[in-house]
Amino acid sequence: MKVFFKNMLQAYRGKCDGLVYYYNPRLNRMIARPHVKRRETEQNRLFAAIGQNLKLIQPSEGFKRDLADYCDKYNRKARNYTRPLNNWYNAFTKMMWALAKTHSLEGLTPPEAGTPIDLRTLSRADIESNDLPCRSVKRAVEAGLLEPVPGYELLDKLM
Repeated sequence: MKVFFKNMLQAYRGKCDGLVYYYNPRLNRMIARPHVKRRETEQNRLFAAIGQNLKLIQPSEGFKRDLADYCDKYNRKARNYTRPLNNWYNAFTKMMWALAKTHSLEGLTPPEAGTPIDLRTLSRADIESNDLPCRSVKRAVEAGLLEPVPGYELLDKLM
C-alpha cells in the first residue's frame, strides 16, 4: 500500500500499529506492509543459512555495480514492471538460486551429471576454481541464469 504524509517526510521508517513503513528509492515511494512474525520452521532455517552463506561470498564493487545496472535495465522492460528487482542483492540471489537448480560444481548441466551445488556451503573459491557462470553478469545471462537485457554484453566485471 502506498503511504502519504501531510508533511514531506522522506526518511520515515519503522514499525507502528502492526505495519512496517519504509521508503523505496527505486519506486520513489513510501511503502507500508503488515508486520508478520514468521513461524520458525526448518525451511526458514535453511533459507537463513543460505542467505548468510551468500553474504560471505562478498562480490567485488565492480560486480555489484554491474548487478545494479542489470537491475535498472531489467526493470525498464514493461513485462517486469509488476515484479521489479529492487537492488543488486535481489539479482545476485536470483542468479545463485538459478545456478543451484541448473548446474553442478563441475559446471555440468544437468546437475545430476556432477556434484550438486549446495548454497549453504558454496564459497567464492568453489566458484572460481570450477569456473561457474555466475562469475560475471554477462556469463550468467549467456548461461540462462538471468534474463537477457539490452547491453548485458558490457556487464563483464568478475565477482
